[in-house]
Amino acid sequence: MELLRNDNQNKQNSIDTKNDTIKKFDNEIEDQKNVVLEKSWKLQQSIGESFSNALVGYRNSKKKFFEKCISTYMDWDKKAVVKLDELKSKYDMAYSDDSAIHSTFPTINISESLKFEQSDLLQKVITGSKDSPVGLVIDVLKNSDWVRQGIDYIDTDANQCPFCQQEMTEELQQEIRNYFDETYELDCQSLNSFINKYVEHYNEILGDLKNILETDISFIDVSRLEPEYQLFNSLFKLNAEELERKKDSPSSKISLESFEYRLEKIATIIDSFNESIITNNEIVKNKNREQKNCSELLWFYIVSELEEDLKAYSVFFNGKKKAIDSVSNKIVTLNIEITENKKQMEDIEELLTSVAPTVTEINKILERFDFKGFYLEENKQQKGTYLILREDGTNAKGTLSEGEYNFITFLYFYYLIYGSQEKTGITSDKIIVIDDPISSLDSNVLFIVSTLVKNLLKDCRNNINGIIQTFILTHNVYFHKEVTFLGSGKEFSSKEVLFGIVRKKDNVTTFLEYDKNPIESTYQLLWRELAEGKTSTMTAFNTMRRILEYYFKIIGDMDYEKCIDEFDGNDKIVCKALVSCINDGSHFISDDFVITFDEENIDNYKRIFKLIFERLGHKTHYEMMMKTKI
Repeated sequence: MELLRNDNQNKQNSIDTKNDTIKKFDNEIEDQKNVVLEKSWKLQQSIGESFSNALVGYRNSKKKFFEKCISTYMDWDKKAVVKLDELKSKYDMAYSDDSAIHSTFPTINISESLKFEQSDLLQKVITGSKDSPVGLVIDVLKNSDWVRQGIDYIDTDANQCPFCQQEMTEELQQEIRNYFDETYELDCQSLNSFINKYVEHYNEILGDLKNILETDISFIDVSRLEPEYQLFNSLFKLNAEELERKKDSPSSKISLESFEYRLEKIATIIDSFNESIITNNEIVKNKNREQKNCSELLWFYIVSELEEDLKAYSVFFNGKKKAIDSVSNKIVTLNIEITENKKQMEDIEELLTSVAPTVTEINKILERFDFKGFYLEENKQQKGTYLILREDGTNAKGTLSEGEYNFITFLYFYYLIYGSQEKTGITSDKIIVIDDPISSLDSNVLFIVSTLVKNLLKDCRNNINGIIQTFILTHNVYFHKEVTFLGSGKEFSSKEVLFGIVRKKDNVTTFLEYDKNPIESTYQLLWRELAEGKTSTMTAFNTMRRILEYYFKIIGDMDYEKCIDEFDGNDKIVCKALVSCINDGSHFISDDFVITFDEENIDNYKRIFKLIFERLGHKTHYEMMMKTKI
């Protein structure tokens, strides 16, 4: 039984140690978690306000926000992460209260625009016919544009040149007109048509750009287009001036500033605007789905920002969790083994709860201490009870003295401590309370009880047999001294025992605590009072009487009559006065004596007191207690 109990205790100690280990691991996990938790919360504080609708339920709790970060990280799998500004745009569209479907902006056909820049008319020299002498001269002088402009100023009536005012013949005028033949006119018409289309095309682009700039869409930053619009407009004006010059001088060659780079930038900006519009329109059509998608992208962004911290925590947590699971499994195994041991102990207890073992053990105690007053026998007539018999076999039930009754009660109680009245319970922890167990007992029984109580204290100190605490209350100094005596020079540790005295005054009970045994020196204290001689004569007499009472009754077990017979005459009277109280059990002197307590008489009592120890052969004890030599 004790082996099973000790095994269970060792297993329980192991479980306690393992639980402490688990608690330590849990604390380490908690510390690591708090570090990442604070970092994640700091990130939430920096972006949370901008994405409040997507973080509903998480912005008021660090714990919830952290747990969401962990669960998202586990499902993340490093999916594509959207940049914060793009995420903000999606969020604004998904959660906007005034969201609506918008038309996309017209796109720019760059290839169509570039055809104008590649036209041959820009470099073509448009002149008249060279088949006449005048044509050859104009061609050599390269002044066909000047001549062409002058035709409009010829006064047909005066036949004068509009520039030099000289007379022009009809033939000369006709040759000049023939110079600007049909081919020339067709080329000029083509040029004018080209210029008109060019201006119309680019004015249309400028108009579209202006309309975009005047558009008010919350999620479109049209101001991005403004600088490109201004540059494009400036280039258009320069090219328009060049075309006007070409129109006035068809024979000149011109080059236009290319719009290719500028148009590409404008087209890119417009395309981005249109992408946002298309996204917005999709979101408006599928708002709930897009809000969910936006929220998911936001959490992916958050865990990407915390990736290193979450990864470190995850690795740390998984390692500790694995260790905790391993320790927990060992605890489960130990608990199963404890349960199995308890079942074995219950089976054993069921065998031990009969009275037979108790009767046997009590009789062994009585025999070991050579006690002849009574012995026990199992009652065959009534199962579970026993008989108290005298040495001759007669039933002692009706003849037990108070002391014997108390003694057998104590013995039964003693073995009840190590057993149980129920089929189970022997192995339960016990707190023992013993209150004055030696009342009305003779010295032999007192010794037996003291010895058994000391055994209980020994088991309590060694924490065996389930005795975890013991309370002893007594009025008997000798019993107190016996149970607190550990051996020469040994004392109870202040960590394992508490001494105290209960005092009653005016119906108020007070418990006084002491670091050391206050009762241990009671007998010595009486001697000290006598040796120091600081007490009154009455007190000194009483002290000597109490010393003799204690010594005769408890320690010496001597015949007080023999003591008195050791003296003669007046010394015998004084001796009888000192020891008479032992016979009548009173603390008062017999009325047969008249005692005076002056200084001379008390010295005489002290002399006889000393002689009592000498005559009875206890001179050494007197010397030891008085700390002096006779």
